[in-house]
Amino acid sequence: MFCSSIRMANSAVSSRGRRALVVEDNAIIRVVVRKLMKEQGIVLEEAENGKAAVESVKDGKSYDLILMDREMSVMDGHEATKQLRLLGVKTPIVALSADSQQCDRDLFLRAGADEFVEKPLTKDKLAGILSKYGLQ
Repeated sequence: MFCSSIRMANSAVSSRGRRALVVEDNAIIRVVVRKLMKEQGIVLEEAENGKAAVESVKDGKSYDLILMDREMSVMDGHEATKQLRLLGVKTPIVALSADSQQCDRDLFLRAGADEFVEKPLTKDKLAGILSKYGLQ
């Protein structure tokens, strides 16, 4: 089980009750996303790899938004996205990658991602994502 790979980033419950999952192996990027989400009042959970994210959903957790990195150990973002969709997850999945090549975008979209956003994830980019998916 990958319970140790998932942690709650915000202990306080948002007044809006919105929950997001960031799937990212880079601790610094998780800190940035945690800060940005906290500013928006969104409860954030973190997973260090795709397998931990899939296990979290299998364990019954649900989210209003999933931010998915591409390149991670254990299970990459493409595979995790495919697995989540096979489990029937309808949650918007936004792929995050520093690689802006069209083939990478296409792979994520074919895997079931709703959108592809190039890193770095800025406050403005996150605000746009949250607005688009009704989390703002």
